[in-house]
This record gives sequence, structure tokens and C-alpha cells, in this order.
Amino acid sequence: LGISIDKPNNLNYLYSLPNKIFSYIHAHIPILSSRLPEIEKIIHTYQIGNFIDNHQPQHIAQKIEETLNSPNYIRWKANTFKAEQELNWENEKEKLKSILRQHINH
Repeated sequence: LGISIDKPNNLNYLYSLPNKIFSYIHAHIPILSSRLPEIEKIIHTYQIGNFIDNHQPQHIAQKIEETLNSPNYIRWKANTFKAEQELNWENEKEKLKSILRQHINH
């Protein structure tokens, strides 16, 4: 189980996508995360994990156990393969090239 439970202490944390999210996806490991907007979007879009609702140690422990024992765990793991195919540098590189071409040509 990949764990990413950052707190939204500032805008950088609130809107960032930690590299470990992509490491978990490429290792085909379901994710338990705090509800930060960009991470939540990926987990919801690809259905690859679960969320904590607060940072209390007892709650986190409960969510780890709940996630590992969830009947959805196998599906979340399987869904990481699709996420891996779409969320990679080869695809992102083309998006970046397209944006740069638009700005260079204007």
C-alpha cells in the first residue's frame, strides 16, 4: 500500500503531485492518500485507492487496515495498469510540446 498523507499546510502542498504517487502507480500499488485536490483527482479518475479523512493516528491505522482488507483492493491494483499507461512522461512530453509550439508560433 502506497501512503501519501501530506497535510495542506500551504498552497504548494495543497496543489502538488508528489513523485511518490507516480512511483506507486508504476509499481502497481494502490494508494491511501489525504484529500489533496490533485491527488484526489487521480485516485478518483483511475479508481486506484482510498482516502483518509483526518490525520489522527488511530484513524490512519484504521484506514490502512480498511484499505488493505477492502474487496476493492484487487480492482484498485488492476486499475493502476491503465493509470500507468496514461500517466507517464511519453504522454506528458507530447502535451508539453504542444503547449510550447502554440506559444512559440504566436
